[in-house]
Order: sequence, then structure tokens, then C-alpha cells
Amino acid sequence: MRLEETRLDTGGGSVRVIPGSDPLTVAVSGRISVDSSPELRCSLLGLLYRSMAPVMVIDLCAVTYLDMSGLAILLETLKAARERSVKLRMTGISGEARNLVEIAQLDTIFRAWGSDVEFQ
Repeated sequence: MRLEETRLDTGGGSVRVIPGSDPLTVAVSGRISVDSSPELRCSLLGLLYRSMAPVMVIDLCAVTYLDMSGLAILLETLKAARERSVKLRMTGISGEARNLVEIAQLDTIFRAWGSDVEFQ
């Protein structure tokens, strides 16, 4: 399976690689909750391990809900990216998801590990 063809419906959302994007961009949409986070985890880590890209962008602008299990998946993805020397960027965080990211200081953690978080 080529990375450009990867698409996963997670029961509450979807994960899709933007074809031809440079850097590798993964668009996440819908609800990221305890119900959908295992599939999101498999998708993000699978993409990270199959790709040779030095930078991976996770676009969260279409995420309608994010809970602590979703934050845990993002932190696990950051750890895996760091171990593979991949710079990880999260973009498009807004609304309640932004509040949760700020409360958890996820943006500070990402920056401390050499990655970026961009709010919308």
C-alpha cells in the first residue's frame, strides 16, 4: 500500500494522507475519543514507521472532539517520531481541542522535543 492511498475510518472520524504533500501531511477529522483512538494510534504509528519522510504534519483542523485518550495517542506518536528522528507538527487545533491541548501543555511538550504545534 502506498502512503498516498492510506485512508482509515475510525468509527467517529477518519485519517487520510494528503496525496503528494511535502512534508507528509495526515488529515484527521471527526471525533477522537476512547472509541476511535486505538484505530488512530495504529494509523499514525503505521504511517510513521512506513514513511521515510523527515517531517510529518498532523492536520487537526477538522477534528470536532478530542479527549485525553486522543492526547495520549498524539504524545505516543511524538515519542515514536522522536525515536525515528522525524520532526512532528500538529496544525489546525481549535475550539475545545485547543483548550485541552493548552491545559495539558501539549504545545510545550512538543516544542521541548523539537516539534511544533500551530493553533488555528
